[in-house]
Formats: sequence, structure tokens, C-alpha cells
Amino acid sequence: MQLATLTFICFLLISLIIYYVIPRRFQWIILLISSVFFLFYNSLNLKIIFEVLIVLMDSYIISNMIEKYPNKSKKLLIFGISIIILELIYLKYTNLFIDIFNFFISIFNKSLVISKVHRSSPMGVLYYSLIMIGYLIDVYHKRVKPQKNILKCLLFMSYFPIVPSGPFIRYKDTGEKLYDGSKLNYDNIKYGFVRLVYGFFELLVVSERLGRIVDTIYANPSYYSGIFIIIGAICFTFQLYTNFKGTIDIITGASRMFGIILPENFNTPFFSRTIEEFWRRWHITLGAWLRDYIFYPLCLSNWNKKLGNFFENKKRKKKAHKIPMYVSLFLMWILAGAWHGGAFTIIIGSGILQFLYILFEQLLAPQAKKVYKILDIKTDVFSFKLYQCVRTFLLFSFALIFFRATSVANAFELIKNIFILNIDNFKDIVLSFDAIDIPDLLVLVVGIISIFIIEIIKQKGDVLERLFNQNLAFKYTVIFALIFAVIIFGCYGPGFDATTFIYNDF
Repeated sequence: MQLATLTFICFLLISLIIYYVIPRRFQWIILLISSVFFLFYNSLNLKIIFEVLIVLMDSYIISNMIEKYPNKSKKLLIFGISIIILELIYLKYTNLFIDIFNFFISIFNKSLVISKVHRSSPMGVLYYSLIMIGYLIDVYHKRVKPQKNILKCLLFMSYFPIVPSGPFIRYKDTGEKLYDGSKLNYDNIKYGFVRLVYGFFELLVVSERLGRIVDTIYANPSYYSGIFIIIGAICFTFQLYTNFKGTIDIITGASRMFGIILPENFNTPFFSRTIEEFWRRWHITLGAWLRDYIFYPLCLSNWNKKLGNFFENKKRKKKAHKIPMYVSLFLMWILAGAWHGGAFTIIIGSGILQFLYILFEQLLAPQAKKVYKILDIKTDVFSFKLYQCVRTFLLFSFALIFFRATSVANAFELIKNIFILNIDNFKDIVLSFDAIDIPDLLVLVVGIISIFIIEIIKQKGDVLERLFNQNLAFKYTVIFALIFAVIIFGCYGPGFDATTFIYNDF
């Protein structure tokens, strides 16, 4: 079931009515039934059910065995995580390994080529798999008690608002809240509803129109070269943001209407002054998951400590303590890139390049300070902060060229064509550009400006709190304007495909 559909709205409304009609002690059962229905709505077959049950049974049995057999807890944890990872490799990364095999075979000019495979997988498998890996690790470290009720464990794993695109939840923060139930609360309904509608605005009014521009430019990079490639890259960055954040706002709003507050996943990332700061503001829950369950354990691992000791023995003590951190950082970003998709382009764009950005930011920071001092550049003024924000945005947009490209060769073609200037036929290209007409372009510009204003307001506090503290006339003018904007200017109907949302594949 896709979020930006009338089917989802009806499903959500029916679930809410039943949820608040029945006694609180049974409300978690309604959430469970809704979650299972949502999970299997698009593909109900034995194979998909079996793939979901593998993660559920593994997480449930292993978590309880870890508590029961503490002397064997580490082996049990490794076994439990291995089962989930093996299933992920089978479902999502088989083609990546086939590509690697074919690449090495081609080096030796061998004719053996393995064809790619096409496998269907449950919706949100990469989200709930990582959530349950985190759950097993938390049980192992005794941060949480294992859930004894397998149905409640299933609810935590498959809570329907988070299945399409996250955010990543943790049992100690959200688990018990799913089972407690809640009274009908007007604030939860109104806050959740407005946030849900705003998510539809980001998705249907802004992201869909940006997608038309991006698809047209990326489909013909030789024709749309020079400045058009740059425009396409910038538009894709905004498309990805409004697509992903819009989805998250729908998810967070829907969950709030049930009285369950999910962790925030975005915090105005385009106001970041460094790439490191950017990733503390973009996909926050994924970054926190990778930090707590990948980066820190790698830094503290025995082999990493031995690596640090090796460089200390080589009389490189100044850098010795940083090398294990950089190795851990590199491995974490490789995994981050792999999580976003089993393709080299995505691993490069959302993994390797992000690591290199952060690495050079840290390595060059002392030299940069010296340069600023020599040139008498003020670093605490608006102009310098603006420069840093623009630089960070452009670096991220450049990396997304790989994320959006169909292959590594296509990505390099796009980058190469940035430096090709079509001055002679520039006017003809502009006039013949039919991806979006003038009225739609005006709607897009107004939509982006509106989102930018809201992002500025968010820098000073909660936007919805500030809105609902306004006078009645202003408050409801804004809310109804938002609703009518979605109804009138939203892109749906003929030609609209609700399955094209970028993060739905995860």
C-alpha cells in the first residue's frame, strides 16, 4: 500500500476509528492487525510471508535465548544477526555480488557472465531488518528486556507507519508505547493531521514536479549539458529531500494521530555548514543507528585497537589514535552506501564520497584555519556561514549525481558534460524544454519558497507549536490553504505513479 493514495487515507481513517473505539488494553491488537494488513497488502504470498517470518522468529527466539543463556549470549547474538544479514544479502545484494564477479571475470577476458536475478522482497525489509538487529544488540547489552509475546514482537517489527521509509525506532524508546494504548487526544489528532497534509504537499506538489525536470535532463545528458546538468543535480537534491521528508512527515503525522510520537528524522539539513553536520541533520535515525551499532563497536574492537598499537610502535603516535577511527568511519560509510541500494553508483554517492568529504574536512580543518587567519577572513559572520552552507549543499548534490545515475559510466558522463557549454543552441534548448510548463513552474517555485520559509522558522522552534499559538483566523487560513494546495496543485490522477517514491525500495 502506497502512502500518497486515497486507499491509504481510507485505511488510516478506519484504523483510527476502531483504535479509539475499543478499550485501551486491546488497542495494540488493532495496530498489529493494521500493520500486518499494510505489510502484505501489495503482495500476499507464501514466499513473502516466509521472508518476514524468518526475521520475526529469529529475533524473538534469539532475544529470549540470550536472556536465558547468558554464557552463550555472544554466540547467540552473532548467530541471530547472521541470519538476518544472510536474508538481506539474498534479497537485496545478490546482484551486487554478481556485478563484482562479472567485473573481475571481464578483467581476464573470460566469456563467463552470470545474469542478474530479480527477487521480490517484503516492503521495508531494510528498515525492519536493521531495527531488529538493533533490538538483538540491545537485549545482549541488557539495555532492554526481550519481549515474551511474539505478537507484540511482530508489532514492534512491522508497525505500519514506519514500514515504507522509517524512521528507525528502538525498543527502549518506542516499543512499550505501542502496547500501552492512548486516549483520544485532540492535540495528537490536529498536530498529526497537519503534519500529514504537509507531507502530501512536499510529495505531490513539489517533489513530483521536480521529478519531471530531473527525469528529462538525466535521460539525455548529451543534449542537456553544461548548466542544465547542474540544474538537474540541484533539482534532484531537492526532489530527494521533499520526497523522503514528505514521506517521513506523512508517517510521523499518521503515528501521532495514534498517540505514538516517532523520533525526528530531519532537522533542516540544508542549513548545515559541513558534511559531518549535514549527516547529523539528514536521516537522523539511520545516522544514529550506524553510529551506535557499527561505528562505536568497530572503534572498540580488538583488531582496531591492534591497528592503533601497530602505528604507535612505528613512532607515528600523532596519527595512531586517529587511524582506527578513520578505518571505522570508512567501513561505516561503505555499509551506509550499501544500505541505500545494492549498486556501485549508490555505494559511491551515499557512501564513499560522504566518507571522503568528512575525512578531508577533518584533515584540512587546521590548515583552513591558518588560511582564514592569514587572509583575515571572518568566520563568525553571515556571509561566511552562507558560503559554508552553499558549499555543503553543492558537495552533497555532486555526490547525488552518482546516486541518481544508472551506472558509474553514466555518472562520469554526466560530470564530464557539466563542462560542455551549448552556447549556440542554449536558447533553443530552453524553449524546447517541455518537462514542465510555466504554470507548473510557478507552483513549483512558490512551493520551494514556502518550504524554505518553514525551514527558517524551524530553526527557531517547533513550527506546528508556533502555528497553533497564532490567532484563530490566521491559523486556519494557513491550514486550509495547505489542504487546498494539495487538492488543487497535487500531481496525481492519470500519469501519476505512487510507486515511484525514491525510498520505497528499501
